[in-house]
Amino acid sequence: MVPNSNLDQVILVDDQDREIGVMDKVEAHRGQGRLHRAISVFLFNNQGQLLLQQRSSQKIVGAGQWANTCCGNVRPGESYEECAHRRLQAELGIEGVALTPVLMFQYAVKCNAEFSERELDQIFVGKFNDEVQPNPAEVSAWRWANFEELIGVKGIEYAPWFCLMMEAEAVLKNIKKEMYE
Repeated sequence: MVPNSNLDQVILVDDQDREIGVMDKVEAHRGQGRLHRAISVFLFNNQGQLLLQQRSSQKIVGAGQWANTCCGNVRPGESYEECAHRRLQAELGIEGVALTPVLMFQYAVKCNAEFSERELDQIFVGKFNDEVQPNPAEVSAWRWANFEELIGVKGIEYAPWFCLMMEAEAVLKNIKKEMYE
C-alpha cells in the first residue's frame, strides 16, 4: 500500500532510471519538466483495435486530447506494473488485465504554455474485450481505433506524447510484436 503522503508525488530519475528524488507531481511537469517515471498502456481487442481515451478537461497535460488507453506517473514505493494496473482501474474501471512490458521510452514534449512531459515511460501492452467504465474526472470519452491508421498521427486533437509514440519506430515495432504474438 502506498502511503497517502506519496499520492501527489513522482519519482525523479536520471537517464539510467536511477532514483534521484521525489517531487510534487504538478511541479515536476512545470516549465520544461523534470525527468520522472511513468507508464503508458496500450490495450487491444480481438479485432486488433486500440482502446483510446479522450482525457478529461481537468488534466494539466493533454486536457481534452485523445491518447493511448491510459498513462500515469509512478508513485514512490510503487512499481511500473503496479502503476499501470492502478491507472487502468482509476481511469477506465479495468481490472485484472495481463500486461506485458514492451519498451522503456524516454521523451520530453511541451504540452501547453505552462506544463511539459519529461518521462522515462514503461510501455505495456495487453488484450481487453470487456466493458469500459470511465471515470469522468479522468476520461471524457473512449473509443476503439484501427491501430494502423494511428501510425504517424499528428494534430491538436491528440496528446503530444501519443503522437511521438506513434511515430517512434522502436515503440511501433515492440507494440506490433506483442499484438501479433
